[in-house]
Parts: sequence; structure tokens; C-alpha cells
Amino acid sequence: MKRLLIHGVAPVLLCLQVAYLGFFGLLFALSGHGSAEIDHTDPSPVAHALFDGLLLAFVLPAVGGAALLGSEAVRARVPGGARAVWLAVLGVTEIVVAVSFATTALRESPGPDSLVAVVAVAACAVIALVCAGEVRGTLRAARPVPPLA
Repeated sequence: MKRLLIHGVAPVLLCLQVAYLGFFGLLFALSGHGSAEIDHTDPSPVAHALFDGLLLAFVLPAVGGAALLGSEAVRARVPGGARAVWLAVLGVTEIVVAVSFATTALRESPGPDSLVAVVAVAACAVIALVCAGEVRGTLRAARPVPPLA
């Protein structure tokens, strides 16, 4: 069951997160430039660059984590220390995303967005726990075995 969670469920959840971001990114791109004029919320170039940077900071660890967790070939080629650092960064990123979804949902009135937030927080929690377990296992494997006295 643990193997299915690590090598099956977690990579699929990561791919779904990236697909979710891609889908909404495409929707916002296709919605046109005139929609910001309604609310007078046209973002500054700095805000746009910051958003793109944050998006990239989430997508890169997610895609790499999906590859590390889902593919034995990728796992075998990546050194244990690099794998532990990558998955630790991904785990922290997932915690930040979960907190963001939770705080946004708690500020809003209950509705469909609340359901999306609950699902997102659960998915982030699963991924963060898988990452923590993998990092712990990698660190334990790297620790030298004490000699028998």
C-alpha cells in the first residue's frame, strides 16, 4: 500500500496539480485583456513577473518530484542527497500551497471554492507526507551503520 501511495498516487496528484495550473493559466490567457478593465485591477509588470516566478517556483519542483517519485529510472540516476533536497523543497512548497488554499477558503463564504480548497489541501498533505517519508528514508540510508562492539 505504501509503495502504491509513493510511486502511484503522489506522482498522479502532482501531475494533476500542474494540469490544474495549466488549465487555469490557459483560461486566463484566453479571457482577453479587457476583463481587467472591469475591476480596474490591471497588474503592473513587476507583479506579472513575480507571479510568473512564483508559478515557475511551484511547477519545477512538482514536475521533478513527479518524475522522482513515479519513475525508478529517474530515481536511480539521481544521487540520494539531491533527491532528498528536491523532495524536501517540494514538501515545503506543498505545505505553503495547502496553507494558502486553507486561508483563502476560511476567508470566503462556503461554496464550490471551499470544496476545491478541501481537495487541494488533502492532495497537498498527501504529497508533503510522501516527500517527508522519502526524505527520511534517504537520510537513514545515508547514515553510516555503527560498528558492533
